[in-house]
Amino acid sequence: MFQHLKRFFYDVPNKLEDIWIAPLSAGGVIARNFAPKPFRHRVSSSTMSGYRHNLLRREIRNLYLYQGTLLATLSFFALALFCMALGLGPEEKILRQSAPAILWVLAILTTLFSVPPLLKQEAHEGLLDEILLHPLLPAFHILSKIEAICLLLGLPLILLGVLMSLLFAMPLEDVMMVSSTLLVGFPGLSALGILGGILTLHARGGGLLIALLILPFTLPLLLFSLSVMEMTRLGLDSFAPFCLLISTSLFLVILSIGIGSWALRCSGEG
Repeated sequence: MFQHLKRFFYDVPNKLEDIWIAPLSAGGVIARNFAPKPFRHRVSSSTMSGYRHNLLRREIRNLYLYQGTLLATLSFFALALFCMALGLGPEEKILRQSAPAILWVLAILTTLFSVPPLLKQEAHEGLLDEILLHPLLPAFHILSKIEAICLLLGLPLILLGVLMSLLFAMPLEDVMMVSSTLLVGFPGLSALGILGGILTLHARGGGLLIALLILPFTLPLLLFSLSVMEMTRLGLDSFAPFCLLISTSLFLVILSIGIGSWALRCSGEG
């Protein structure tokens, strides 16, 4: 009897392998579904903080490598503002009233159509593939990219807008209000630019897809910022639309991080 039990326990692993492992190995789809997921080890808060700082420095360094593209983007923004100021004529009232809308529209177009090509260049060089191999989640990488774009593209763009606002005969109060709305809303714009770049990473005609998919999400930022400017010009309290602008920008950042992380994982699995 002891020999029979011993033979049974020796044969169980072989029988289980014949019943389960062989069919799973033969069926590719089933084998992938039952395959172990990549393990991400837990890190402490101090280690995660160190990772975050290293990620931000890395993204700033990678974005600085494309300084020619950034300079071309800022030059386009400045030249477009200069041409708009010349085209509107010498009427100061028309210039002052149209300046906030022109600044915001040009900031939206400049960001949405300059950030996706940067991501495509990073993908061509293999920098985006490192995200899936890093111990941190892809959401932290996307957040670091948003911060780097705000620092290297957003701040110079806002400073250029402040300087070029002299062409529109804007008073100092309006200049400060426009710059504050751009400062608050630019994280949402940069997040949408990154999301558009990730979604159109392997697609042809990415500009058309960005115009159809991403550009409508910028309308709340534009409307709330113009509401802030209009209420300030009329002497009314602009705290409510300014809070709506802040909440919309934060919502767009969270939405872009979530969808972008999902898209990166799907592209890595594919």
